[in-house]
Amino acid sequence: MAGGAYGERLGDAVGVEAPPTILVQRLQRTDFAATRVSWDKRESGRLGRIERDDGYLVCLQLLDLEPHPYWVEGRPVAIAPIRRGQFTLLDLSCEHSSVLGDPIDCLAIYISRQALDRIAGERGASRMAAIGIAPGVPNDDVIVRSLAGSLLPALENPERANPLFLDHIGMALLAHLGTRYGDMPAVHRPKRGGLAPWQERRSKEILMERLDGDIALEELAHECGLSRSHFARAFKETTGVPPHRWLLARRIERAQDLLLNSNLSISEIANSCGFADQSHFARVFTKMVETGPGEWRRSRRW
Repeated sequence: MAGGAYGERLGDAVGVEAPPTILVQRLQRTDFAATRVSWDKRESGRLGRIERDDGYLVCLQLLDLEPHPYWVEGRPVAIAPIRRGQFTLLDLSCEHSSVLGDPIDCLAIYISRQALDRIAGERGASRMAAIGIAPGVPNDDVIVRSLAGSLLPALENPERANPLFLDHIGMALLAHLGTRYGDMPAVHRPKRGGLAPWQERRSKEILMERLDGDIALEELAHECGLSRSHFARAFKETTGVPPHRWLLARRIERAQDLLLNSNLSISEIANSCGFADQSHFARVFTKMVETGPGEWRRSRRW
């Protein structure tokens, strides 16, 4: 499948129109993408085919999936029942085909080979041999389930997904899959210490200029002359939180300032501070401040 097994290409392969997708790109090539594929009913006996690509597809089931006809490179493969919260892995160096008739809800995460090799290189390793999970075998992994599941809210508004957050989750998922199921070193030797003062200052300046979160981790790392993994670790060591968390706190601070010192509506403030919509803003604000934005504004204006 030229171009990657995600988005409309993945939807076309399995018979789902325009599935919601979020992705991370490097130089016009997608390293990491998440697509939610779901349907209540479909044409009985329809064959779905996912063609070859240089990468992997992690399929986290959000509903129980019963055994069904499945082939890898045209050869039948036995499929065990896959329970909600379990995942299977498709090595896209092979063609995968299946016939599905039952309702399905699946979070399909595409990972390019280049992305895995980049993470391995940042850990001082050479190109990975492969991720060693047999096709059709369900895996119950709380880390995969938690990381992948954290992407579901972003898929409700893919166009407003925070690139820093996607980078953070993507790197964590790649590292976990590579170390637990591949030959990536489990422990690397990070450089000691956090960011230099100029690096901390520059990275925070950029983040404040891009309060909507429309910035990739790679751009911040490049500005500081560091690899992505080194920058992410050093930033957290310096500030106590990952870049996307630091930025989220600044967005809430900006929202509080607007709530107190402007007559903008809550919807306008949500948009100004880079939140997907008023509902998203209210959820995040309430979680971090322990009260809703409207109530917070009223209690401080009287």
